[in-house]
Amino acid sequence: MAEHDVRVAIKRIYEKPEPSDGTRVLVDRLWARGISKEAAGIAAWMKELGPSSELRIWFDHQPDRWDGFVEQYRRELLAPLRQILLAELQGIAGAATITLVYGARDTKENEAVVLRDYLLHESDHPDGFDGPDNTWDAAATLLLTVAVVAAAHHDAVAPASELKLFASALLTAHELDDTTKELVTRGDLRATPEGWQLTPHGQQQAQHLSREAPTSA
Repeated sequence: MAEHDVRVAIKRIYEKPEPSDGTRVLVDRLWARGISKEAAGIAAWMKELGPSSELRIWFDHQPDRWDGFVEQYRRELLAPLRQILLAELQGIAGAATITLVYGARDTKENEAVVLRDYLLHESDHPDGFDGPDNTWDAAATLLLTVAVVAAAHHDAVAPASELKLFASALLTAHELDDTTKELVTRGDLRATPEGWQLTPHGQQQAQHLSREAPTSA
């Protein structure tokens, strides 16, 4: 997929959401102060895509450390979990606009800038994304996806339409249906009037998966 076919924008969370933003995804590890989830208008909170705490603290938005930050952060993005999230973003961006939302004051040197560049340029190469490995079967992938979508909503419910939007980059409609039923049977997922919600056991499983991503380069 060529760069011009991938629609990726970036925007501070403190700026008002607009219809032209398309699908808004928060990529910070920490939630922005003073902003409610309703006001943020995001479809998913992919906190695991944010740089590790060690890297973020080291960088500290010091201009002379930017190149080193980019190099180390791109290495962190090679973790399988992050490759799954990136593949989901790439899948959406191939058909419609996505906006990577961040909280940093610096609008030119932040993780969203790196992620946008990564999505635009790695998408030119068929092997640019590692995607799921043998550890990440359909159930693990869907658990992770439910978690990041639910995290964007105050009631921790993943709307069915938004869950399908993100999951469809990696799972067929048949796989999504079968895997949803599997997670319900396992007691990891339950239906609500608004969509899907992780059970306490499902939350534990999702947290276990998120810990598999290294926190430093």
